[in-house]
Amino acid sequence: MTTISAKIENEDKSLFESIINSIGLNVTSAITAFVKATIRENGIPFALKAADDPYIYSEENMKYLRQGIAQIESGKGQVHELKEELL
Repeated sequence: MTTISAKIENEDKSLFESIINSIGLNVTSAITAFVKATIRENGIPFALKAADDPYIYSEENMKYLRQGIAQIESGKGQVHELKEELL
């Protein structure tokens, strides 16, 4: 046997424990199940991909949008129209 140690956010750990406890597992058994599935699949047992939406919600994006809106509302910003030409 060996020990694996990982640092994760406290909130993530609490949410993870809550979910796995509700299905009758503990952290050790959930991680063991992940390790076994990774070995069986010879890779991560689920798809890893970037979000399809480049404009996904984030606090950083929302802050940027709020700043732009405030500039326009205060008369300091410029509104640009998109003009497309048909080919």
